[in-house]
Amino acid sequence: MNSVSKESEFKRDGYFLFRGFFDPGELRTVSAIILRANYVWRKKHDFIGNVNSAYLTGKDFLTGPEDRETMFRFLSSERLVSIARIFLNSNVYFLNTQLFFDPEEGTKRPYWHRDVQYLGAEEEEQKNIIRRDGVLHFRIPLREDPGLELIPGSHTRWDTPLEFDTRMERNGRRHSDELPGSIRIPHSPGDLLVFSAHTIHRGVYGSDRSSFDILYTSFPAQKSEIDRMRHFPDSDSIHFERSIFRTT
Repeated sequence: MNSVSKESEFKRDGYFLFRGFFDPGELRTVSAIILRANYVWRKKHDFIGNVNSAYLTGKDFLTGPEDRETMFRFLSSERLVSIARIFLNSNVYFLNTQLFFDPEEGTKRPYWHRDVQYLGAEEEEQKNIIRRDGVLHFRIPLREDPGLELIPGSHTRWDTPLEFDTRMERNGRRHSDELPGSIRIPHSPGDLLVFSAHTIHRGVYGSDRSSFDILYTSFPAQKSEIDRMRHFPDSDSIHFERSIFRTT
């Protein structure tokens, strides 16, 4: 499949699954670094019911200079950034990393959401953000992942009344209730799942998932956030592509 058809499918659906994107063993070193950082993160910040760690490239979690350089070289690799550039149709900037896992609380159910709902913005501003800003998840499973569920095409429109009631838990709906038109996309080690953060989506629990997630955007990150979390490379690092680490 050529880049034009990938771009058109992503534009229509809000996601694209690259099966077998990574060769076996290609991620061995990166995976080990991710898991070490995640272990430190969970020791400090984890809680029952949590489903992901974040800011794994922060200096509190990723401390060794060699590990940091390896990770930043991977995050800025042209192989990944070129995909983001095509799907965003803009310059590309790094935002954050996460690792998704199963909650320890067995009763927690997957919940429908759009990432934009957690920004603290009013509904009309959320609609503006969806129209204006591009935000991509690059999901890289380290183990078999039972899948991501999403509503294809929801990345370019606002919710239907049923979707909004479900996502916001109104009118008797729960954010874990089933939604019409949803699909599940299982993915395996070696795959790369790219999807828009603006889609209505939820994870799937119960199979001891461990999926690394990179966030790329069409806008630079805020310097205040970088100063607080320390998850960007130091200014004197010159051994990898730095353009995606620009800030406002």
